[in-house]
Amino acid sequence: MTTVGSDRIRIKLKAYDYRILDKAVAEIVDTARNTGAGVAGP
Repeated sequence: MTTVGSDRIRIKLKAYDYRILDKAVAEIVDTARNTGAGVAGP
């Protein structure tokens, strides 16, 4: 159950090639920041 103000999305990615993983993460972070969402984590 979620309450107002505590919406979160957790994403876990796996890849054998780190370059593909880095590209996917960069695209996700760009999209999140463009929508005004905060990004936290390694």
